[in-house]
Amino acid sequence: MGAWQSLEDWVEEGKSGPWSPSHPSDAQRESMVFLAFAFLVILIFWQCKIPYWYFIEKKKFKTVFFPVLTPFKLLTVLYHELGHAVVGMLTIWYKELWYGIPEGGDRGRIDFIMIDKYEGGLTKFGGDVEPIYSLTLPAGYVGSCLIGCWFLFTGFDAKWSKFGAISLLILTSIATLICFFVKAKSGLINNWYYIISWVYKWVLFNEEKTRKAMRRHENKKAERNESARYRHDNAEGPTEIDLHASQDLIIGCSLFVGLLLTLAWMWDDSIWLRFIMLFMGLLSALYAVWDIILDGIRYAKVAKSDITYMAEEHNRKAKIHNKLNPERRQKRQRSTTFYAILWLFTKTDMIILVVVLGYFVFRKTKVEQAIESREFLPAKFHYGPSDLEEDVRIAGDAFKEGMGNLVGNGS
Repeated sequence: MGAWQSLEDWVEEGKSGPWSPSHPSDAQRESMVFLAFAFLVILIFWQCKIPYWYFIEKKKFKTVFFPVLTPFKLLTVLYHELGHAVVGMLTIWYKELWYGIPEGGDRGRIDFIMIDKYEGGLTKFGGDVEPIYSLTLPAGYVGSCLIGCWFLFTGFDAKWSKFGAISLLILTSIATLICFFVKAKSGLINNWYYIISWVYKWVLFNEEKTRKAMRRHENKKAERNESARYRHDNAEGPTEIDLHASQDLIIGCSLFVGLLLTLAWMWDDSIWLRFIMLFMGLLSALYAVWDIILDGIRYAKVAKSDITYMAEEHNRKAKIHNKLNPERRQKRQRSTTFYAILWLFTKTDMIILVVVLGYFVFRKTKVEQAIESREFLPAKFHYGPSDLEEDVRIAGDAFKEGMGNLVGNGS
């Protein structure tokens, strides 16, 4: 209680006094506290698991699935894969325009876009015209980090958080449309009999109907996969039809996040909207950082990820250059860890820069932000203290005007 009270008092101190780097406003203090809290929440629930038992012999935790971050993470992964998809198709169209399509070959295309609840994602290209991988591979990291930094920046101000929320909804709509045009898929329809089997098994306890529903599910799945052109990992692995992101899943996550945005927008002059944008921004920015740490540094020797393929692509080009130009300066081949550390510092610097920029740009107090927020798509419910200050300002202006008229009439 004492620590919490001290924190509240520290935030309250920002309501008055001139702004300075050492004396931030109450809104800025709230943002800093929230970012620290959000970082801990993301760190703890990143894997969507909660440990509840520890095996001493195996030195492992037993966990239970707790998908508190799942809707936000799925959208974050989707933005990452959207970067690959957009840049990849732009480079494919560029190559087709300038070099044409191989005779008898197929145009380049996106076979599928996969996202899953364990922070994974994959954008698979097909056809005989490949994207320029030196641009396509880093596009996911760059895209997710830039999007996250934009959300972070807008989250420091109530009015600007509205711009961030609108861009989030537009971005999600674009991603949904891209997934639809790549391969329209409904997870609900595709897994309908699987859902029915689950109901029979765990609600109605009917084993016979459970097996019957599962057989129908497998038959429907086999029918869909007859036209498949890709198998993931091995000949028995899932197809591009199985892996492709479901529109209803994306829309469901979007509706959930959109509902939160709407409620925060409509309440207290949208000052709570800041926190949603800060959270989404931090999650998107940290996604690329965490992926680089895991796949590029910790599991660099065994993992296959964007950073791994980036290193392979660079080394492939370096070999070709060195072979074709033996008299010129030879290009060095770099390890996955080298690129991981380089990208890690780049993205960390970007996040820090955006936070510092937001700190110095958005200096207004909560009351001032609430009043300014009414200039753009105002909220239905106003922030109480801002109403009081606005009334005082209006009364002061009216008093000055009245006194001016009185003096004018007297003269």
